[in-house]
Amino acid sequence: MPNPIRKTPGSNDDDDAAFAEGAITLWSNLLALIGTHLLETGMPRQEVLDMLTMLHETNEETVRSPRARAVAGQHLMSVYRVLGET
Repeated sequence: MPNPIRKTPGSNDDDDAAFAEGAITLWSNLLALIGTHLLETGMPRQEVLDMLTMLHETNEETVRSPRARAVAGQHLMSVYRVLGET
């Protein structure tokens, strides 16, 4: 059975982009769940939002791909807005 994670010869950039976007979506969904749990267990909302801001700043400094950085920023902003409003 082929390894679905290992890049296969002949794969193209669209496959890589789809993989990256899927990983970013999974990551943002996990952040939303963690943030919701932190709020439900009593962590102050501002602390949760500050953590998301720090994560965004770290991503801006460390994610090499401009496209991945932009998509991650959009997802992170969505999580920030949802957790900021609940």
